Amino acid sequence: MKHRFEFFEIYTTFRALVKMQHFIIIKCFRYDLGEEYSFNKFYVLFALDGTIHQISCINTPEKNGIAKRKHKHIVETTHSLLLHVSVPSVFWGEVVLIVVCLINTIISSHI
Repeated sequence: MKHRFEFFEIYTTFRALVKMQHFIIIKCFRYDLGEEYSFNKFYVLFALDGTIHQISCINTPEKNGIAKRKHKHIVETTHSLLLHVSVPSVFWGEVVLIVVCLINTIISSHI
């Protein structure tokens, strides 16, 4: 995404993918007060699907704790895989995709 106004198209594509692949509707969409979410088209789309939209508190980084920990886990696992196998860092993107796939398929106590 190069510009914020592209986010609506990206979200509608993701929404369609979730509907077709998993046969579910996105139940909740949490966001800050960014410009990319302030379009009326979003509110119409949320109402159409019955999606609850929640605005997160601004300037509260403690709300982002779970996302930051998950991101850190992905980055650390990617680093360890790149170092262990001695793969050049040009393949960073592919290794991140593999790591996310591995994390999602490994059985954990949370699931």
